[in-house]
Amino acid sequence: MRQITNVRKAVCTMANQLKKAGYTLSEAFRKAWQRVKLTMKVRAAGVTAENRQERLGFLRKFKPEDLGVTLEREPDNRYDSNAIQIVVHIRPIHKRTVVGYVPRALAEGLAKVIDMGIQVKASLMGIIGGYSYKETLGVLIDIAI
Repeated sequence: MRQITNVRKAVCTMANQLKKAGYTLSEAFRKAWQRVKLTMKVRAAGVTAENRQERLGFLRKFKPEDLGVTLEREPDNRYDSNAIQIVVHIRPIHKRTVVGYVPRALAEGLAKVIDMGIQVKASLMGIIGGYSYKETLGVLIDIAI
């Protein structure tokens, strides 16, 4: 029963954020329920900042089952108070690294859900890109509430 209440809270929170973004109330609730029922495939933002390209290159050496992903709020981020870090956990060497952020448009609603204590799961779908010397690497994750 508690899980149902949390899901409803998550939907209402996301719907309110979508309404503020310009959706009608019915469209906002429809989209929020879709986000909760389905998973969201997201391409990480900020993968070229700092030394994240080198980190992603290093992560390519591991098998997908050796890598776990968590989403961690960063409310003190100077660019976006709704920032959500994408953290990859490298199980064989017991290390973790930030590889990017949830895109700003999604982070705005998702941050409120995380702040309410509702569990948000993430999994690594793959490290993408890097096919030629000019192309950057990226991260594709799957988010489920």
